[in-house]
Amino acid sequence: MRGLAAALALLFVLAGAAKAQTAESADQFIARWTASDTTCRNPTASAVDAVGACDQRDTLAKVLALAGFCHALAAGRSGPAWTRCAAQQEATRAMAQFQRMGGVFVLSARLDGATQVYFIVDSGAATVQIPEEAVEEMKRNGTLTEADFMGQHRFILADGRTMQQRVFRLRSLQIGDRTMENVLATMGAPKSRALLGQSFLRRLNWWKIDNVKNAIEFEFTGAF
Repeated sequence: MRGLAAALALLFVLAGAAKAQTAESADQFIARWTASDTTCRNPTASAVDAVGACDQRDTLAKVLALAGFCHALAAGRSGPAWTRCAAQQEATRAMAQFQRMGGVFVLSARLDGATQVYFIVDSGAATVQIPEEAVEEMKRNGTLTEADFMGQHRFILADGRTMQQRVFRLRSLQIGDRTMENVLATMGAPKSRALLGQSFLRRLNWWKIDNVKNAIEFEFTGAF
């Protein structure tokens, strides 16, 4: 449970990377990003370690972007690397269309490469919430295992009531043609709404709802 507490701390409190920017060199930030990225992408890493590493990696990516670094292909390297932006370079942007369902606009997503859900975007939700039926479907098809569960956590609702939910790791969450890996999620009640909360949204550089296009637009730096 100590590991779970550490992962939740990374989720609910922005890392102190931005405040420490002046105290650490760019090379140190890049080294920390690389170490986090390695753990984030390691298929043998535990759910707690993978979720925490992905969250920390994406926080560090924002700090590096603000400092004028770009994550892109560089001369003499086999893959993308962090280098000083030679010119204004945009991070990767994407868009996904909303659909109307049951009187509300929802966002289609695919969980762990197989299970489809329809999310309501909820910036007030601390985590991504998955209805119990979808969780059971993932367990039946083998994309969600006991190794992905990280215990239980007590949440405080807007009206002051508390609620205890099972916490687990989504190995992937795909929206449109973009996939985010190792997303912290909670299991909602049967027939509850799927909520796209802060465990997904805060890993983006920014996001916005376009009411003309009926779509969500978002931007990210580095791996997503």
